[in-house]
Amino acid sequence: MTDSEPTSGYQPSAQLKERLAAWQASVKWEPEDGVPEPADRIPSVAEAREALEAGMRQELHDDRQLNLPTLAEHVPWTAENLRLLMAKRGGYPPRERHRKSEGDPRTYQPSERLRDLLAAYNLSVDTERRRLDELEQCIADELRANPDMTNPEMARHLPWEQEQVRLIARKYNVPRRRKRGSEHKLIEDKGKPKAVVVPYDWYVQQPGADPSIVKR
Repeated sequence: MTDSEPTSGYQPSAQLKERLAAWQASVKWEPEDGVPEPADRIPSVAEAREALEAGMRQELHDDRQLNLPTLAEHVPWTAENLRLLMAKRGGYPPRERHRKSEGDPRTYQPSERLRDLLAAYNLSVDTERRRLDELEQCIADELRANPDMTNPEMARHLPWEQEQVRLIARKYNVPRRRKRGSEHKLIEDKGKPKAVVVPYDWYVQQPGADPSIVKR
C-alpha cells in the first residue's frame, strides 16, 4: 500500500532554530566567515575534549612514572580507553619504574594545567546536556502547538530521524496523534495495483454509490 503523506506546512519557530543552533555549537563549533567569536563562548565538547586529550598526553610526557590506571582515577576514561586515545595521538614515552633509592613513591596529583583542562571539559559537557534538554523541550512544545504535524515532518528540520522525535515526544508526554494518511490509498499486490481506498464522505457523493455501504 502506498501512502503519500501530506504535510502540514510547518515551519520551525525562531526559538527552535535558536536552540538548535546553540546545541549544535556546544557539540562542535563551526565558525562563520566574517562573524566574530563571542567573547563569552563556552568551548564545544569537541574542542574541550581535544584539549584535554592533548593535556593528558603532556602529563604522561612530563611524568615518566605516571601510569594509565593512576591517570584514569582523575579523568572520565578507563585505563584501556586512555591507551587507545594515546595510541591515536602518537603514543607516549615508555614508563619508568620507581626505584627504592628514590625513597617512598610519591602520590600523583594532576597538574594545575590538567585540572583546568578537565574543568573546561566538564563545563562543556554540562552545557551541551543543558542545551540538549532545552532543545528537546522546545521540540515537544512545537509538537503540542501543531497537532497536525507528524514526527517525520519535525525530523526534516532536525539532525535526527523520526524515531528520535518520537522518543522526545514520549519523554515529554506529548499527546499521541494518528498518522495523517493521504485521501486516497492505493493497495498493491505483488507490485501491481489491486484496489483503492477512498474517504467515505467522498465515496457517498459519487454517482452510483452503494447506499448499503456504511461508514465504520
